[in-house]
Amino acid sequence: MEPLDFTKRIIDFNRLMEGENRDSHDALDIAHWRAVYTEMIAFKEQLLAQTREKIRKVPETERELGGIDIPFLTAEMQRLKRGLEFWESRPGEGI
Repeated sequence: MEPLDFTKRIIDFNRLMEGENRDSHDALDIAHWRAVYTEMIAFKEQLLAQTREKIRKVPETERELGGIDIPFLTAEMQRLKRGLEFWESRPGEGI
């Protein structure tokens, strides 16, 4: 059985965000994507912290949460950090 489209996207840790154009040098685009990636990283950090707290409070969840959710969220966090690094290194033109 072929995975659904969204499952392929979930495991593609090199994907860009919807509407993201890495060829842009526009300063407004750069500022926008820096803000988006910063916000997404903060959100994923909260999810990771909540997941770790749940494992601490309910150790029976460690196999599922620690074995699946935490590695997935960690990989997703790395993708987001690479995106932020890209936009932070991008020189902008024209504000």
